[in-house]
Amino acid sequence: MTQRGWWVRGAVLGSALLLAPVGAWADKLTELEQAFETQRQSLQQLQQEMNRLRQDRTAQQAETDRRVMEVEKKAAEAAASSLLTGYEPGKGFFLKSADGQFTLNLRGYVQTWFITEGARQEEEFNAADKAAGIARHTPSTFRQRRTRLIVSGQVFNDFGFYIEPELSFGGVPDSTGQSTGAARLEAGYVNYTYAPWAKVTVGQYKPRFGLEMITASTDLDFAERAVISKALSPDWQLGATVEGTVKLLPIPVYYGVGIYNGCGRIDQCKGGIDNDGDKEFTGRVTVAPPMPFGNLTIGLNADHRTFRVVNGKGATDANSTTTSVSGTSFHRFNPAQATGWKLGGDGAGTSQNGFLINGNRVTGGGDLVFDLYPFIIKGEYAYASQERDALGAGGSNLDNLIIQGGYGSLGYWLFGNKRSGLLAIGRYEHLRVDDNSGAFTAPASATKERPMEMRSGTLGLNWYVNPSVRLRANYLLTDVRPGRNTIGVSNSTHGELVHEGIAEVQVQF
Repeated sequence: MTQRGWWVRGAVLGSALLLAPVGAWADKLTELEQAFETQRQSLQQLQQEMNRLRQDRTAQQAETDRRVMEVEKKAAEAAASSLLTGYEPGKGFFLKSADGQFTLNLRGYVQTWFITEGARQEEEFNAADKAAGIARHTPSTFRQRRTRLIVSGQVFNDFGFYIEPELSFGGVPDSTGQSTGAARLEAGYVNYTYAPWAKVTVGQYKPRFGLEMITASTDLDFAERAVISKALSPDWQLGATVEGTVKLLPIPVYYGVGIYNGCGRIDQCKGGIDNDGDKEFTGRVTVAPPMPFGNLTIGLNADHRTFRVVNGKGATDANSTTTSVSGTSFHRFNPAQATGWKLGGDGAGTSQNGFLINGNRVTGGGDLVFDLYPFIIKGEYAYASQERDALGAGGSNLDNLIIQGGYGSLGYWLFGNKRSGLLAIGRYEHLRVDDNSGAFTAPASATKERPMEMRSGTLGLNWYVNPSVRLRANYLLTDVRPGRNTIGVSNSTHGELVHEGIAEVQVQF
């Protein structure tokens, strides 16, 4: 019975399926196919749109990158062609190319003195010296010590130049020592730096000799350089120098050797060329050994120079310590104190007139600087042997003149430093001029010559208001023997002490 029921159900279901319409199934399938095709086309369109957007984005990014690169290139070109400008207090204005290969610097400074001296005490002059002493005395006065404009720079990184004229009225003296009111060239040179150990300088500048002489006047500890420095260290000269710094183990060693005309600045050499054909040779070496405390620098110096008149032409120091004597074949050596009066007299009254010389001068010496803040110690010594050819009776040669001396200074920073501070400092100087054997022999034409000795002390106070302004006060006490050389100079009669004061204001930009 059960089996029969299953058969009935199967027959009824089969009949129903057979009787269902075939078209309904076909329509449903077509509808599904159309829907699928529509979705496929939509997906294809979406895919195409996505590809188009990707291409647009890539093109836009490429354009953006191109524009950024163009802007960066233009900025780099503009930077390469631009100039950096600025000002550094105490060091002046500057122009500098962006690549650092070219620089132009402009700076300068002014130094104005007020010199005060003691009375001349006329009542103590003897008859032979009264007129000379009155004429020799210089009253208290203002003095324009230096007025300088300095232009310097660098070209193609390795080449440099430096131009420094002196603009103060009376910069160039005439043959009588009076002012011409003209400016003059102090320094003018070019240099080439191959490496730190090899630099060549050609032009007019200071030969590498001594400590104070090669120190810029703006950096001096006192209003004027020591007497021994001005007497024996060569000043402005025209020539060439090779110099540099090398390291021997841990110790930096500087060297500098040069050859120069030896006749002074170009305005002191007739026609701006070598007057006598004799050249001057200098050399300097400094070492800075490592120290457990402070900084120490030691220098050694050597110089060979000839003072001989050739074809009526001789040599001159820039500071006029040594000059040719008109109408003779000789030179005169006569060192000067800070304010300019001659330690060897001027020939008036009973005083001598320096020392006649003729021939070669060989000079050697040393110097040191020890900096242990707040203390600063400096010292320098020089020794020279100067020939006196044909100055004796009948044109015979005299013993060489020996010129020797030095100075030592001690400074103490009460506060600050050279950017802003107050420095108290003192200096002792000594100078002696004599011949090298027995009693002094004077030249036949200058019988008043005698050995000369000077001792001097200076007390100073330097106030560095800021990097551009410095105020200075110096008190000088000088003793010269023989005293007759200084009669009439600031309270000095027959060997009494000479008292002087110098106040200075310096402004640099």
